[in-house]
Amino acid sequence: MLSISQYDLSEIIEKIKEKSPFEYKDSHRGKARALRIIASKLYYSLNYENEPQATREKVTQLLLYHGQFSREEIDETFKTSARKTTDYSIEFLKQHPELAKAEALKSKEFRDEEGEEAEKLLETKYIFPHYT
Repeated sequence: MLSISQYDLSEIIEKIKEKSPFEYKDSHRGKARALRIIASKLYYSLNYENEPQATREKVTQLLLYHGQFSREEIDETFKTSARKTTDYSIEFLKQHPELAKAEALKSKEFRDEEGEEAEKLLETKYIFPHYT
């Protein structure tokens, strides 16, 4: 199992920002695990709560710019951490203003007179383990 200390992780993040290669165990599993830890650290260091999709894109672009991981590897890492939810982010509500209005009305305990509930849209958020 790959073990990355907080010091090593900070050093790896710096190398990514500097576009310098770094080493990890020479197995496919080691690379995938390293990517998951790195993506988690980068994702949680940004505005992920308010902008999960924009944050994903920032992390993806940073990792692609670095060049040590492919888009497919990065996408797979995010895909395995994706969760559907109705706990909407600000980013999602801005993209769906009708949903924002419905959420506001619901929070003020206004009820739809016909008792119909609109089909719930689900937002994709990413839940990574927290590595320390």
